[in-house]
Amino acid sequence: MLSEARHPLLGRIALATVAAGAALSLSACGLPLLPPAFTDSTEDPGPAAEPTETEEPVETEEPEPFETEEPVEVEPEEQDVMILAVGDCLNEWTTDYDDTVSSVPIVDCDEPHDFEVYYEGVVDESGDYPGEDELSDMVDEGCVDAFEDFVGSPYATSALYQTSLWPTEEGWEQGSRDYLCLVGHMDGSQSTGTLEDSRL
Repeated sequence: MLSEARHPLLGRIALATVAAGAALSLSACGLPLLPPAFTDSTEDPGPAAEPTETEEPVETEEPEPFETEEPVEVEPEEQDVMILAVGDCLNEWTTDYDDTVSSVPIVDCDEPHDFEVYYEGVVDESGDYPGEDELSDMVDEGCVDAFEDFVGSPYATSALYQTSLWPTEEGWEQGSRDYLCLVGHMDGSQSTGTLEDSRL
């Protein structure tokens, strides 16, 4: 398991529903009634002509309304945090009961995502676990140093921010010194594609 840098939780709901309907109806018109013929008043007009009947309207069946398929929302796949590598993209994760991280929701980088892993470093330190605060400072220094090489702009003036994952005390005692640096938007918006050389 890894510990995490503190950063604001980001919540989003994406929902898209598309529906369309179409209906078509046709009708037929009857023939008009013809007026009776004009006659001379001195002549017997004879029996009146029978009116012609109009044709009944032809009823057509209306097609059933149709709906387009709703887009399928791809759920992020929860993966063990230990398999994360540079180039992976993921969404906001939840911490375990002890504030550690054991799994993260990995997504394809072409899909909207919260973070991108941009650097993997190693803490050049031996001996006992230095404590969370000191370890956090060492990791942040490494992540900030690698930030400009990846993004293309200095961290101090960037619209992006970095966060990190590092070994727990238990992992440290077992020899783990690796840490990961992740980049995301300062305003909480998601990225699509990589932020490499974005100069944001």
